[in-house]
Amino acid sequence: MILVITIQDVIAKRKEHSRRVDTKKIMKVYNYAVLHHGEQRRNSR
Repeated sequence: MILVITIQDVIAKRKEHSRRVDTKKIMKVYNYAVLHHGEQRRNSR
């Protein structure tokens, strides 16, 4: 079974551990990664 973690999961987890979460910055970094790495995934299991 493959576990898929979405950007919303990442933001929600971050909010569990911090009162101040800059979601705009997280989304900016995420969009940059998608733009430059596309559908690239790790081969590790």
